Amino acid sequence: MNRTLVFSVLALAVSLSAGLEPWARIGPPGLSISAMATVRGARNDVYLVTQGYPAMVYYTSNTGVTWTLRDTLEDRIHCIAVDPNSVLTLFCAGEHGTVFRSLNGARDWQVRGTMSLEARVRRLAVSPRSSTELWASAEVVVNDSAGLAVFRSTDAGASWNPEVLATGHTAGAAFVTLHPDDPEILYVGGHVNNIPRAFLTTDRGGNWTDVSAGLRGSCAFDLAFTLSTTSTVVCATDYGIHRSTTSGASWTVIEQAPAFSVDFGDTPRDFGYVGSDNLVYRSEDFGATWDVDTTEFYGTATRWLSVNQSRSLEVYAANGVGIFHTDDGGFEWSEITGELGHVTVPFVYFYEPDPEKMYACPPGRGIMMSEDRGLTWTMLEGFAGAGFTSGIAVNPRHPDTVIAVSRFDSRLHLTTDRGDSWVSFPIDDRFEAEGLLYHPTGPDTAYAWGGTRDSAAGRKKFTVYKTTSKGETWTELVSFGTSGICTGFEYVGDGETLYVWGSMDDAAALYRSTNRGGTWLPIKTGITGTEVRDFKRSKANGDVYFCATPSGVFRTLNRGSNWDRLGLDNVTAVLPDTADENAAWAGTDTQGFYYTTNAGSIWERDTLGLQARSVLFLRRHPAVSSAIFCSIEGSGLYGRGVIGIAEPGARNPLRLTRVRPTLVSQEAVVHLSPGADRHTTIDLYHADGRLAARIADLRPTPASYAWTRAPGTPNGAYLLVVRSEQEQQVYKVILTNR
Repeated sequence: MNRTLVFSVLALAVSLSAGLEPWARIGPPGLSISAMATVRGARNDVYLVTQGYPAMVYYTSNTGVTWTLRDTLEDRIHCIAVDPNSVLTLFCAGEHGTVFRSLNGARDWQVRGTMSLEARVRRLAVSPRSSTELWASAEVVVNDSAGLAVFRSTDAGASWNPEVLATGHTAGAAFVTLHPDDPEILYVGGHVNNIPRAFLTTDRGGNWTDVSAGLRGSCAFDLAFTLSTTSTVVCATDYGIHRSTTSGASWTVIEQAPAFSVDFGDTPRDFGYVGSDNLVYRSEDFGATWDVDTTEFYGTATRWLSVNQSRSLEVYAANGVGIFHTDDGGFEWSEITGELGHVTVPFVYFYEPDPEKMYACPPGRGIMMSEDRGLTWTMLEGFAGAGFTSGIAVNPRHPDTVIAVSRFDSRLHLTTDRGDSWVSFPIDDRFEAEGLLYHPTGPDTAYAWGGTRDSAAGRKKFTVYKTTSKGETWTELVSFGTSGICTGFEYVGDGETLYVWGSMDDAAALYRSTNRGGTWLPIKTGITGTEVRDFKRSKANGDVYFCATPSGVFRTLNRGSNWDRLGLDNVTAVLPDTADENAAWAGTDTQGFYYTTNAGSIWERDTLGLQARSVLFLRRHPAVSSAIFCSIEGSGLYGRGVIGIAEPGARNPLRLTRVRPTLVSQEAVVHLSPGADRHTTIDLYHADGRLAARIADLRPTPASYAWTRAPGTPNGAYLLVVRSEQEQQVYKVILTNR
């Protein structure tokens, strides 16, 4: 059964240059969490950190009835820890090895220390016996290799000593787990070369033992003590739930199902939980067996679990949907994060025969579809790992036929009934997909791109696969270099000309084929940076292309023969103007948007008026060139032109309405664009996006409408949304007694 979720538009009036319409947030719903922590002894208190840059720290003291933004940190934060000895003291760390500390319940933060080795911190833990002893797991850089490392601090995070436990061409840290009663014992784990790794110390880090043998999957995501004995532990990997009664010397797979988090309670100690894909497992016998009775719980990759140590039936679990809470051992769950709306949308797909229809997949939530440019969203019934979907495409001749690829497996997933049922076909056992696209004139032909490992533990290689059999069989179309990844693919017109881009051998890669991939020509002369993150052809001039790399924005005037740098740094997305080859947008990793009208001589900056400002992509609507979509990591999907907005240099559309006054005590007049056949609706929304009231549903549309405030409507800031055919206007109004 499909689930329909309505996400209302929140308008944010910002201007990149004079006369432009505002950006508006258009969903979809969800909450992309990068960290969560509960407070020992305070069962209603929860902290969460959002994805994106900067990170936002939220707090609730009433199990999610209300949430308060406590502070914003200028970093990508991956972990938060509460000092069990002093619960108003918290620590955060993340992308750059910087450790932040708060002494007043996350209201204010200061930089406490910085780790070495270019550390990317994934977990923090404070010793239950000493507030000055902290541990962290992180991936680090060691010469030309990546390392899985543990860091220890004995001065409350001011200084840190690293211990590199294993190295490889790739590494990822996932957990650090301290024994609650014995500070000498702890585990650290993650993956090295796509293989799960776990390490144990019984002397506070003096010596480490590799206890990885027997763990299956690609990563050890979490580990917990069962507390039956110090030697019985449970480890969660993407292969399944592993249990050891020998301190990790040997492992038994208890349940073969993706597992991403694990935690055990203290009262009673035999109760434990594992976060999985759309469910949470429960054990009542120290992890020897696991059952699932979950209701009202959904969301893949449940990476955070926290059990109330004084009452093991109470649990918090978090994933890409939000935070869930149960007080009966997981039989019934309630989602407690409401409409915080800090969701990450890595991509959108437009179905060109019906361009009002679009698809997205917030990580951890699943595949979502909108048929009205993002105003409302329907969740499709998915397949195992649907929350990891990295590419979606719809058959151009069969609108109910949807294909998808995910990073969870190396398969194509296909539905012919909009998600009610799915079948899957292998692409390549070692392929990790970044995207998917149908050929425009061959309905049985599709392309998947990403990276393929030469072995289970090998490096990824820039790869594109092709199928001509509706996904049942695949052949390798492109394989370049010795390491890298293909992050983008585009065709021109009838699909004879193809472009692919990404990274190859630690350098930018960009290729063109004019014979459907038979031969390829590199077109990157002059481009610098480790990867091409985005590539766009100019609609104003077919010989002009733009691309984005960590080194800036680049442009070619001769179809790629040579490129010139237009400026900026750490660019993630680019979008050329439709009428002027010297004008373009650029999205950056941490500084929001820039715009140039003179080929980069001057860049004007705008951050969308948001705290979050890490741009993931910029896209035009396939049928309306003035409609622009963008995604802000940890903030959501935004649009200009989606509700009647124009790009710089284009003629502004007719404004449908104005509201007088905007400070409303009893009555206001909404001035409209009249028409006998025009259908117009007027709705009032709360500032957080909840529908407050339908004010009017008009056909024909008059020149004006007198709106009388409904009795009992609370004072405050609201959004007045006026929709008419394919256009929409959003106005901020204040209801007051004055």
